[in-house]
Amino acid sequence: MDKQKKTAVELEDIVKQRIGAGDFRVTVHRNPDAGWHATIYGRQPAEVHRCRVMADTIAPELCQHYELSE
Repeated sequence: MDKQKKTAVELEDIVKQRIGAGDFRVTVHRNPDAGWHATIYGRQPAEVHRCRVMADTIAPELCQHYELSE
């Protein structure tokens, strides 16, 4: 199956939409094993933890469909 190419900004938006509302920021970085991964930043540790747990579930699923473009 061919993966659809997405920019880091597009992938960040997809992850943020899947996580939902909250006071956090998502960045996407290359990962040699999975292709890319999402990192969560925020001011409230509990919110960051909640979002990180969700991102750790969402990103591998999305990696099956989307490839990080240059």
